[in-house]
Amino acid sequence: MLKDLWLKGSAVTAALVLATAATGCGSESPAHNNSLTSPQSAASTVSYPMTVKDDMGDTVTLKHQPMHIVSGSEGTDEILVSLVPKSRIALVTTLASNPEYSNVVSQVKGIPAWSGDDPEQALAVHPDLVLEAGYVNQKVLDQLHQAGVPLYSFSLNDFDSIFDIERNILTVGRLVGEPAKANAVVSNMKQQLAQIERAVQGQPRPTVLDYGSYGYAAGRDTTVDDIIRDAGGVNVAHSLSGWQKITDEQIVKWNPSVIIDSSDDAAFLKKLASDPALQSVAAVREHHLYAINSADLSSVSQYVVRAVYDVAKVLHPSAHLQAPKVVS
Repeated sequence: MLKDLWLKGSAVTAALVLATAATGCGSESPAHNNSLTSPQSAASTVSYPMTVKDDMGDTVTLKHQPMHIVSGSEGTDEILVSLVPKSRIALVTTLASNPEYSNVVSQVKGIPAWSGDDPEQALAVHPDLVLEAGYVNQKVLDQLHQAGVPLYSFSLNDFDSIFDIERNILTVGRLVGEPAKANAVVSNMKQQLAQIERAVQGQPRPTVLDYGSYGYAAGRDTTVDDIIRDAGGVNVAHSLSGWQKITDEQIVKWNPSVIIDSSDDAAFLKKLASDPALQSVAAVREHHLYAINSADLSSVSQYVVRAVYDVAKVLHPSAHLQAPKVVS
């Protein structure tokens, strides 16, 4: 989910993106292959110097195991702290210390932060690896490239599913020389997701709409679509491709039994509850409007399993669900 907040009711923009992955309980979407997650690379040991192609098609060369890593997205913030000690992380994003959007506030305490739009700040810490997302201002990427900094960029297409998140974790793990830890994080994700799916198995599957104040709904090829499915629901917007703006008339037609939104946009749910045009919608009529923890619902790291749990709780309150234990 695009750290999907930029398309939802949050004031946060696309600066929230990034994560990684292999296969799991999430959708089996086609991998956006890079040279780190091919079958051959996945089975090999990590050694340096390492030359790879990133997801934007650029060549990245690491002369040695990175020890001064700069994270340019909230997703990589959350992934990195599970793979390397704080001493190896030179910068995280400013969002990493904001509990409304971050699951690693305590883990990043003491690590300097940057906004992501000042390449000079990144260069000042002499990074030997910068992790970025493809939406970043091209001038920032160009300046980092021109300085000769090893820069690995993830494509926006890398955030469409839980499959992608797992794959991104494996990618970061190999870049930083910690493939075993990355495999453990992904294995834990799969176990936690399978546990949730077992708990809701056999339960009725309510129809669900993820909808925020910007007027967009999450269709297929979004992590939200995976979250709803794995939580034991049916996404009424699955027929849409990605994030699409919808109308009140479409919501009435779909008639979802549950509407969810991120907690940072909770005021919008109150507005929906009193919207005259939506009073016939089951979710509105039955007061099944739920604010899901923003840091969880927008996560593009291993913490996405918390979003599946959060949604499963509201969809299946009688199910015997156990809170997931995320590797951090």
